[in-house]
Amino acid sequence: MENSDIFRLDGQTLRIFLSLCETSSVTKTADHYGLNQSTVSYALDKLRAAIGDPLFVRSGRGVTPTEKALALQPRIQELIAGLEGLVASENYNPKKDSRTFNIAISSPALLPEMKQVQQILHRESAHTALNILRLAPRERLTELLESGDADAAIAVAGLSYRMELNHCTYGHDDLVVYYDPACRKPINTRTEYANARHAVTGFGGNTPSVVERALATLSLSRQIALAAPTASSLRELIPGTELIATMPRALSRGSFSNLAFCEPPIQLPPIRYDLVWHRRFDHSGRNQWLRKVVSDARKSVERAELMSA
Repeated sequence: MENSDIFRLDGQTLRIFLSLCETSSVTKTADHYGLNQSTVSYALDKLRAAIGDPLFVRSGRGVTPTEKALALQPRIQELIAGLEGLVASENYNPKKDSRTFNIAISSPALLPEMKQVQQILHRESAHTALNILRLAPRERLTELLESGDADAAIAVAGLSYRMELNHCTYGHDDLVVYYDPACRKPINTRTEYANARHAVTGFGGNTPSVVERALATLSLSRQIALAAPTASSLRELIPGTELIATMPRALSRGSFSNLAFCEPPIQLPPIRYDLVWHRRFDHSGRNQWLRKVVSDARKSVERAELMSA
């Protein structure tokens, strides 16, 4: 390998390498950057010549990175982040931006914040649009951020993140018990709570929820009478029944406003949220501005909650 081969590499070629590592697909990489597949193949040939390794081998309909490629991936991510950092953050002007901002959220309880984000974008960056993505299951987090489909995400905290991702604390919410007051009374005791017919989101899974874990410490368990795919489904299914649902308090100010709620009779930990983004956007002026907008939106919602309390 000659040094001159290395110096012929450019940022676009390195981005193509990272995309191939993340998607294992020449087609997806070409589509993502608006290129044809032959351009992606040419860039890959340049990399192979410079590195002296195949870097990717065919696997079914896609490609699989070699051991050398996997070793290079974090180093090239650092290079890309450094290149992006050459453009000072203060040079980003949201008023001249016309691209869409994509934010993935893990719960509809976060929609009030997204409404605030949209209002800030409309005021500060009138030519942009906001695209809200559903972050479910959580395993999609890395995929969405690595592919660039999401600029940032608000995820439930508590699990470890891949080394490619950075995060900061975003906020928290409490769990309350929702019910239809026309069909049942509020829950007052642990026994009532355990014996009630519960409605939940999701269809199974091997990891016990915080409710299951809390009940287990009291030698209790609950009956899941209904599992629905989304919180909005529960909003439609609970009225007219004796079902209860243990969900974030913030929903009471939005999609669950048609239901009554009470405090849970058992101690449940708060739901904590993180703001998460890909490391390659650490020094991106656009991404830094978006993260500030999202954080400011959260503060605005918190102030409104305090004033209405």
